[in-house]
Amino acid sequence: MQSGDRAASESTLIVLVRHGEAANNAEGRFGGHGPAPLTEVGRKQAEVTAAAVERLEPTAVISSDLVRAVQTAEPIVGRTALTCVYDERFRERSVGVFDNLLFSEAEQRYPDLWQRMMRRDFAATPPGGETVEQVFQRVSEGLDEVVEQYRGGRVLIVSHGLAIYHALSHIFGLGVPTREHKVFALVGNCSLSTFKTRAGRWRIKAINDCSHLSELG
Repeated sequence: MQSGDRAASESTLIVLVRHGEAANNAEGRFGGHGPAPLTEVGRKQAEVTAAAVERLEPTAVISSDLVRAVQTAEPIVGRTALTCVYDERFRERSVGVFDNLLFSEAEQRYPDLWQRMMRRDFAATPPGGETVEQVFQRVSEGLDEVVEQYRGGRVLIVSHGLAIYHALSHIFGLGVPTREHKVFALVGNCSLSTFKTRAGRWRIKAINDCSHLSELG
């Protein structure tokens, strides 16, 4: 077997890590591309998660460049001595004028758009926000590139709830999320969703694993 064939046959471990609890989560706000930092609870979650993923002996850490993801990645990087790569393709979906608004404020200011979004109308895009198609494209392209670049490695990707949903949709071969999809997944803060991929096929090891957070109650 030639070296290129061996590389293509190697399994790559991908762990999708959602950021810890952030201020927008605790306050009932849209996060989007806003600057919400981790709460004290979120920082504790990040520390416990760092200890859990250290045992995987990761070879690369990649993170969204938004504050709440960066702060979640920091203790992981501290334990692994790896250099974190920040990639905006793993950001949360921007919801434009909704970014950083309280849910109640969004409902009051934009009642029609709010109702459409609550009905999971995937065509509903607040002014200045990203479409579902745009989010799916950047997340799926980012994930494919990571698999190619770090083939045979063990890669942690720190990202966000909706971004991880799009990653799952890509992994499962569902394509761009639509109303016709029969499943929606919103993983918990600092959850681990773990997969192995080889030669274009994916094997699920865990989705939304929060067992390492049990000591935090």
